[in-house]
Amino acid sequence: MNVLVTGATGLIGNAIVRRLQGRGGRVRALVRDPERAARVLPAGVDLVRGDVTEPDSLPAAMKEVEWLFHAAGMPEQWQPDSSIFDRVNRQGTVNVLRAAQAARVKRVVYTSTMDVFAAPRGGTLVETNIDTEPKPTAYERSKQDAEREAETLRREGLELVYVNPGAVYGPSPVHVGLNSFFLQVLNRKVPALPPGGMPVAYVDGVADAHLAAAERGVPGERYLLADTHVSNTELAREILRVEGAGGRVPPTAPEALMKLLSAASAPLARTFGFTPLIAPGQLSFLLWDARVDASKARRELGFTPTPLAQGVERTVAFLRQEGLVRAVRQ
Repeated sequence: MNVLVTGATGLIGNAIVRRLQGRGGRVRALVRDPERAARVLPAGVDLVRGDVTEPDSLPAAMKEVEWLFHAAGMPEQWQPDSSIFDRVNRQGTVNVLRAAQAARVKRVVYTSTMDVFAAPRGGTLVETNIDTEPKPTAYERSKQDAEREAETLRREGLELVYVNPGAVYGPSPVHVGLNSFFLQVLNRKVPALPPGGMPVAYVDGVADAHLAAAERGVPGERYLLADTHVSNTELAREILRVEGAGGRVPPTAPEALMKLLSAASAPLARTFGFTPLIAPGQLSFLLWDARVDASKARRELGFTPTPLAQGVERTVAFLRQEGLVRAVRQ
């Protein structure tokens, strides 16, 4: 089996590669910087220089590929130039899937997101309720548009399965999204927590679900993934419990104050080149506070949720091992 993974130096793609390495066959990774990628990918992975935003770089990577895991994307809710979300997440997906179609790849597993579904604030997401209205953030809209483009190609004959995880965390070569929250809490850089919460999923279970989607997922179907739902307070408390240094859980800031802070900091961040403490898109996602019904993935893919305590313990241990957590005086 010849397999290609995009996004192999990211959180989900890296975990997929490591799972595939234990199964034999030829694993290929599309990477922008082979030298850097070689430092974070297992030995034996075939590194092919390419970029999802450069269509001409993709045909060589697709040669004789049977399975494609398209996990590349721009996952952050903040970029100074928001147009990058469309270039990477939508157009990049179009480029990859068209190349796969031309190369007659047998099956594509596309890493999408829970954000493409609709639910009221505090509601539960299910696969049958896709949001037909534009989402409030550039990241979310780019993923909505990417799925629409993917559906067009699927109807033209591309065999494609969608995987739609919640907020993924765990050992990774990069530390964005939820991993950055771990680091901020562990390094005492969170003066106050935003209200709300999110569905979370430990990366190993997410990677296993991707492989199961390649093996037995139904073409055209979407599979939501989440282990559980946690508030920001609950997650911070669990991180500090595992750390064991007696850290105090930061207070939760009022919603109105966080909205004012995020709205005011975004234009300043663009002007002066810093990352806002909380971007408007991040706050919007947290205040949505949606739940995920992962029963379809459990039933059809054998998805097994990772207990929160176990996932947090493994993640904190990894971050310590990487030297990313400063020593805390007790």
